[in-house]
Amino acid sequence: MQKFLNLIFCLYICLAIISCVSDKDSSLDAFPDTENASEEKKLSRKEIIELIESTITDAETEAAEKGIVQAEEADAKEKEAAQKEKTENALNFPLPEVKNTQQIADFIEKNYEKRFEIPFEAYSGQLEMPDRDLLPFGAIVLEAYRLAYPDKKMKIYEKEGDWCIELDGMIFAWAEGRLLPFSKRVEAESYGKQIIYPNNGKPRNPKAYTQEDIAELMKKGTKAALAAEKPVDNTFTQFLLQTNDRIVTERNIRSVNFLGHRVNVHKMIVPFMEKIDGEIRAAAKTSKEVSKFIADVSEIGGYNWRTIDGTAGRRSYHSYGLAIDINAKSNKKPTYWEWVRTWNSKWMLVPQSSLWLPPEPVIKIFEKYGFVWGGTWDEYDTMHFEYRPELAVLAYLYMADEE
Repeated sequence: MQKFLNLIFCLYICLAIISCVSDKDSSLDAFPDTENASEEKKLSRKEIIELIESTITDAETEAAEKGIVQAEEADAKEKEAAQKEKTENALNFPLPEVKNTQQIADFIEKNYEKRFEIPFEAYSGQLEMPDRDLLPFGAIVLEAYRLAYPDKKMKIYEKEGDWCIELDGMIFAWAEGRLLPFSKRVEAESYGKQIIYPNNGKPRNPKAYTQEDIAELMKKGTKAALAAEKPVDNTFTQFLLQTNDRIVTERNIRSVNFLGHRVNVHKMIVPFMEKIDGEIRAAAKTSKEVSKFIADVSEIGGYNWRTIDGTAGRRSYHSYGLAIDINAKSNKKPTYWEWVRTWNSKWMLVPQSSLWLPPEPVIKIFEKYGFVWGGTWDEYDTMHFEYRPELAVLAYLYMADEE
């Protein structure tokens, strides 16, 4: 075997020497004749180089057939395997210091102004996040879900070319923007994409819309848009929240006292609703705006098994008991885009200041506990708050990764 490798090495040396000679005197096409020259010595440089290259190729083929792998190829495969293992280990690293979403939200809220300067390790306390270049958006989305619901003990890994998340033995694949049961990933084009985005808490800004943005938003809710809308597979969300159907969902619904009103919500968010209630009431002691807001609340809607207005049957988070709508007695301003669209085709250009808005301290308290405010959406819903901790975590993962 050693002789075989030595032969390859010698042939490479010959090739290098001949190439150098060829570079120095490219005008000569053949070796000079000598008195004792053989036919082989009269070969052109080009022919000799081709002969050596052919011999090397044959040697490499023979080595491959005998199972001999070149050292550098083996090293490359080992490095690739090691990197893959490192990535998967990082994604599935246990988080003993992050026991619930409140701790995650508390950290984000506490460091809200300085979060661009905070290293990711300070956030998780344990997790070493790989560079985003190593992970597609889907893998980061799955990581956000895992961090937002640590009690579910989800695992993330790559399987047959798709990033997957495993929950209680059920495997879901991120299939080009759709989070589908693994067996459905081949049917991805038949489904609409999940609405997943990094929630940075910034209100909508109609002044920033381009003409293309306005044209796209004007299509929302139209018959043509509804006809073209593909169904969204909600299996992962339903499996995660144990809201497979109405009967199962209502087993998880509890009644909670919130700002003086009884509200039906999923039992998962009852502790958060109680804390939000306490913090809003505490803020009212020093803020007339917040105090007036509490006094002006006429009704708070929670659990309601229904689809979203202006869509082709997308399930509302009210259906899971994870959203609430706050109505005010004295409000005469618009709150919901679809209601405005019925009389104003330029509904998307209504300034934020012309909509009914909860006080900013109230919004920030909700966001602290993993809720998203509907006033940040282009399709605005300013009375609406829904529990989406994965969106807050996703925003922080992106900011931490951009350090």
